[in-house]
Amino acid sequence: LKRDGRMPEKPITVYSYEASPFCKLVREKLVELEIPHLMKSCGRGSMKRQELVDRRGVFQAPYIEDPNTGTAMFESSAIVKYLEETYAEAA
Repeated sequence: LKRDGRMPEKPITVYSYEASPFCKLVREKLVELEIPHLMKSCGRGSMKRQELVDRRGVFQAPYIEDPNTGTAMFESSAIVKYLEETYAEAA
């Protein structure tokens, strides 16, 4: 996959934590597609974890908010698919 030139105007916010293999999939896709993003690390004991609970009522990571499209979602496979469909094209 490669970028089609459509870059987000604003960075995508990503709630993630290092130990999660699901979060890793999302981080790798963001880097592969060179998508600007703001990473909010939300490991155990992190204030960012509580911030996500306050925003969504539940803790689940990864979670993204894309201010460019108004999209907010959990689930790594859905996020990766969204990033590919929104910001990439087949090589």
